[in-house]
Amino acid sequence: MDSFFKDLRYAARMMVTRPAFTLVAVLSLALGIGANTTIFTLAKAAFLQTVPVNDPATLVMVYSNQHNTQGDDFHFQPQNHLNALDIREKNQVFSGASLVIPAPLTLEISNSTSGVFGELVDWDFFHIVGVPPALGRDFRPDEDDKVGSGPVAILSYGFWNKQFGADRSILGRTIRVNHQDITVIGVAPREYHDAGALFNPDLWMPASMADQMLSGQVKQYLHQRFFRDMFVVARLKPGVSVAAADQSMHTLGAVLAHDFPKENSGRGFEVVPINDTVIPPQGRDAIVRATVVMVTIVGLVLLIACANVANLLLSRATLRQREIAIRLSMGARRSRLIRQLLTESLMLGVLAGALAILFAFWGRGLIRRLIPGGLPTALDVSLDLRVLLFTLVLSVLATLLFGLMPALQSSKSSQVNALRDRSATGSGGSTHWYSLRGVLVMVQVALSLVALVGAGLFIHSLVNAQQIDPGFEVQHELTIFLNFTAQQYSQARAEQFFKEVVDRLRGLPMVADASIADRAPLNGGISWTTFPEGVDPSNSRNGVLTPVFAVQPGYFSAAGIALQPGGRDFNDHDDVQGQQVAIVNRAFVDRNWPKQNAIGKKLRFMAQPGETTVVGVASTVKVNTLGEDPQGVIYFPLKQHYAPAVTLYVRTRGNPSAALGSIRSAIQSMDPALQLRGIQTVRETIDQSLIAPRLGAELLGTFGALA
Repeated sequence: MDSFFKDLRYAARMMVTRPAFTLVAVLSLALGIGANTTIFTLAKAAFLQTVPVNDPATLVMVYSNQHNTQGDDFHFQPQNHLNALDIREKNQVFSGASLVIPAPLTLEISNSTSGVFGELVDWDFFHIVGVPPALGRDFRPDEDDKVGSGPVAILSYGFWNKQFGADRSILGRTIRVNHQDITVIGVAPREYHDAGALFNPDLWMPASMADQMLSGQVKQYLHQRFFRDMFVVARLKPGVSVAAADQSMHTLGAVLAHDFPKENSGRGFEVVPINDTVIPPQGRDAIVRATVVMVTIVGLVLLIACANVANLLLSRATLRQREIAIRLSMGARRSRLIRQLLTESLMLGVLAGALAILFAFWGRGLIRRLIPGGLPTALDVSLDLRVLLFTLVLSVLATLLFGLMPALQSSKSSQVNALRDRSATGSGGSTHWYSLRGVLVMVQVALSLVALVGAGLFIHSLVNAQQIDPGFEVQHELTIFLNFTAQQYSQARAEQFFKEVVDRLRGLPMVADASIADRAPLNGGISWTTFPEGVDPSNSRNGVLTPVFAVQPGYFSAAGIALQPGGRDFNDHDDVQGQQVAIVNRAFVDRNWPKQNAIGKKLRFMAQPGETTVVGVASTVKVNTLGEDPQGVIYFPLKQHYAPAVTLYVRTRGNPSAALGSIRSAIQSMDPALQLRGIQTVRETIDQSLIAPRLGAELLGTFGALA
């Protein structure tokens, strides 16, 4: 041990006597290690994160899937209410299962309202996930045994802290949610956000309050098997594996398909461990591929840094040939010299690792800045013990990579001969050093080219994604979320407001057009099982799961979506008294009625009476992501499919942000209490949809430059 400390002191003296060498070597290594630590932090958040619940290995999500006769497979879908109840009551593999119904809500405090997000859950939800409240109590069975029996709520820790200043006297107080008096009975732990990566709610309420808290189609079709808008969280029984539970759910799905063929034929269930839902399963494969690319690039950056430092050490070794040769000639053991040289390298590696932690802090901030709207709450990019251990291990490995070869080369017994040759010729032994350094330089150049090409390809893919035409207006479009449930508007009053606000906005100098839909761009949509004309609707497996949207007349013009000749837009006569009509997009026509005129064709929908007539064909737009294949969409008139929570589309003349002030004033002059939420340009929506490729391109561009 004493000799080791001597080696450390000697290594420290060598570093101090050559500060320029030390600075360059440490910075090179720190950049390489820091880049790897940053990417590891991101990968840890996405794939190694453990949901903060009791025994997460036995907690699962039960998703729905669907297979139809056209060969389509839809995975990781929400559940419908009745199927979810059957899963809870008829399963043989779960010790407990809870429904989770997402619910946008309105909180009323001191004569003002604000939007909050809630989840309606079974009374034993927190018992199932294994998260007792940090403050107060859990739900009771009697608060979930009949409609409206549970006007109570448990607040999330973050919401309690932000909205109520972490006031412990909140327990027992009444708050107003959706015009209902709700008693606060508890506060969730600080670290608990939600089961997996669902919705990170502000509060939880018993599912018995669904009628009071839900609205629109979610409330209308809540108890129908065809309507899917909720999730199931379940706890495995002791000794039951995820695979066994998945097989059991397949069996239950087959039973329900037999018992309810009209709604459940072709549908089944799939079980996913809760830790695998931190990243939504639908997008997991794409994130895995992007992560592999990033890990490869930063790995190359580290190899380049190691080759660079190894070259520096070899350069320094040429200056130390005489010192090493003298020590060998005086009887120093080669192993002792190797240990001394590796100790010097280890000190460089440790210093670089410490500096790499600082770079990783900077990298974490860079990640947060690169993501519009910030990181999802479920993703924890903190530098925890695992990150520190990773950095330590990487520093040691880097030491071996860059330090071992120079140490072995410098300590060869031939150095004595080199000293003799140098004494005779003044330059002996240098040719081999230069050839070895030349090889390292070539390795550096080759690795740098590979890293730059990889980063370039990733950036090129981002540029291509940004140039994809989504099918709707991007540059001059603004969207605003409006929730009329919170204002207790009747349907008639809300529909009148829809018409008046659009007319008023169209009269503003900076507004070119305006309209309303029930969904924002790239926000998916509720999907209905659809039976196009020519398909037998008696077999539900013939149905096509199709996203549906409810829109106001003029929506297509306001959103910049072209209507094809031969059809028409919706009008004010398309109401509940009129004929049921729809507009389909070109992708829907190409799939179901290729080379046919779609105008006048009929549509049927699962569990819906009557037929709907196609009156128009719209161009195809992106529904969920920019990279998706063209998919069919059906648009309904908003008056025939009323939605109290809607998105206002405003196409502006010039910069949308410049028009926002006058738009906001015009809306609030009609109802000052109306909350305007989710205000953003469509360009911002597009940027948010490109979080993963944008983050990868920015990081790899930075790391490629380092290479």
